[in-house]
Amino acid sequence: MTLKCKIVVSDFHIGGGPILEDGSVNYLEDFFYDDPFVEFLEYYCQGIYEKADVELICNGDFFNHLHLFPDEVDPDILTEKVCVQRTQWIIKGHPKVFEALRQFAKTQGHHIIFILGNHDCGLLWPGVQKVLMDYLGEGTRIHLEPLIFDGVYVEHGNNYFADSLFNPRRYFLTKNLPEPIINLPWGCFVVINYSSKVRRRKPYFSKVYPMRHYIRWALIHETLFAIKSLIGIAVYFIKLRFFRSPTRRSSFFTTLNILKEISIDQNLDIVAKRILLIHQNISLVIFGHTHTFRYKQVMPGKRYINTGLWNEKLNLDPQELGKSTRFTYAYVAYDDYHRPQGFLKEWKGTHKVTRDLPLY
Repeated sequence: MTLKCKIVVSDFHIGGGPILEDGSVNYLEDFFYDDPFVEFLEYYCQGIYEKADVELICNGDFFNHLHLFPDEVDPDILTEKVCVQRTQWIIKGHPKVFEALRQFAKTQGHHIIFILGNHDCGLLWPGVQKVLMDYLGEGTRIHLEPLIFDGVYVEHGNNYFADSLFNPRRYFLTKNLPEPIINLPWGCFVVINYSSKVRRRKPYFSKVYPMRHYIRWALIHETLFAIKSLIGIAVYFIKLRFFRSPTRRSSFFTTLNILKEISIDQNLDIVAKRILLIHQNISLVIFGHTHTFRYKQVMPGKRYINTGLWNEKLNLDPQELGKSTRFTYAYVAYDDYHRPQGFLKEWKGTHKVTRDLPLY
């Protein structure tokens, strides 16, 4: 029997590269782990996996189509041309990663699936899909809906939160616009137009979890910055939600839902449990998006995995207090009866004496 498995990763947020053309640091880059991921891909192409049936599922936010470089003009206007160009910049900025992906897809029995997330919404455009499939080869697919196979349910998870919810009936805006653009949710505008500006002064800003703990800490230790930030985000929220623009669409109920969610941790445990309860044929749910890995038995024979993220994380939760980078992923193995079973794993890589640290 041929070995068969699925490996699921998410939330790499790969950008245009850590160094800009003028040699300065790109403070908007989140992914600094090209070498570990290349080793990861090579491992699943060698040894017992060389002739196996292996599928790599990139479960959303693999790319960062929202904002790559500090000097981009109108970064929140995501036309097809803009997203194609950003995809090409991402490939150019991380050549080792994409060459390794290309070699993975060329390996016999190996395939790659990219699932839509909120940061890589450029995948909605046919032009972006073509760039990736042309570069990586025929063993590559783009999936815009939840992926369901063999009793396994895989979805990024952003659509369960009002601030990152895309409208599947209206992915694009066209009215009073020279060309179609992506209909971005509120959270994407915040990342592009607010968070990216704060990161110029506070590079760690987008790496802190949970944000409510950081706000409390900042009010004590960085009081002026915290107050200015809270006022700034409130003003931006009002401007974004209540001033009409042809580049934005939202409803009053969406605004209320976002306000309700602001003080709540983004947690998909309840959603996973609901899916497993409702769908008797589903035995494993895999999410990403929340940047916190999970591995739970919801009920006998039914499990939930959140794959976490492959970026640096500053955790203020007492259970995981401190700075960490953990390369967590889901591994779905098939037994002799073709039944899948999911596991949460952490990639440790090969032993190296040194490694490069991110430049700030």
